[in-house]
Amino acid sequence: MIELSNVCGLPIYFNEETGDISYGEEVACSKSEDIVLSDVIPVLLNKYLKYPEKIYQCFHDVVHNDDTNESDNGLSYDIIRIPFGLLGVEYIKTHIYHSKFKKGKFSCVIEIISGELTVLLQKNADEQEEYSLNTDVEEANIITLEKGDKFSIPTGYYYTFVNAGREHVVFSIISSAEHSIADYATLEKDKGLAFYIISKNAKIEVVANPKYKLLNELVMGTWKDLRSSLKDKFSLGFDETSPIYSLLKSKAKFLEEIIAA
Repeated sequence: MIELSNVCGLPIYFNEETGDISYGEEVACSKSEDIVLSDVIPVLLNKYLKYPEKIYQCFHDVVHNDDTNESDNGLSYDIIRIPFGLLGVEYIKTHIYHSKFKKGKFSCVIEIISGELTVLLQKNADEQEEYSLNTDVEEANIITLEKGDKFSIPTGYYYTFVNAGREHVVFSIISSAEHSIADYATLEKDKGLAFYIISKNAKIEVVANPKYKLLNELVMGTWKDLRSSLKDKFSLGFDETSPIYSLLKSKAKFLEEIIAA
């Protein structure tokens, strides 16, 4: 059992072997939720999977008891744990999320607390070719984040979180109600997003979804390597040495203004 407070700023404990998360007496969590296979089947490469039944776990509205009176600001601090493993040939991933584009607004801010997380993001073209069988993608990014990395996702993107590693991933996320699951009725037609992250011959491989047409080159790499070129797009510019939970307390007004609601 290891304590994660040095990264996230809260007395949270994590069993690296079992993936269990527990909280100190000073921390409250409004609800824990297990996301099951049937929830994400519409956007998986293999839609006939039966196992595993439970995919990943969410802890909603996590807050220190001393801060409960300050937490009613329209924002939520959640913690997500994604186990390692496969969904068929795909690495385990979360729901796909989407928020409508709002200039200068962000959908969420995330922080990697333990493990390594891959974020798959795509922005579809505003205007699609009439009668085209493919959906045009204006921009696609596959970015890998490590422990301690902070990453901000602007509105207008479809995105999902993937564990392509060999250990559990734990990350926190600040969002509002705008951080919602995408319309699966649309995505099921396109069979998910423009790329799948799969295991082939025990190696990670990125496979293009033929239902999409990529208009620009895929950007792929670690946040460490890409930060300098992409920070204006995927960073809020805040002090990255402090946990985002501290940011939620010290810059609540700023976050309320910048995170879409």
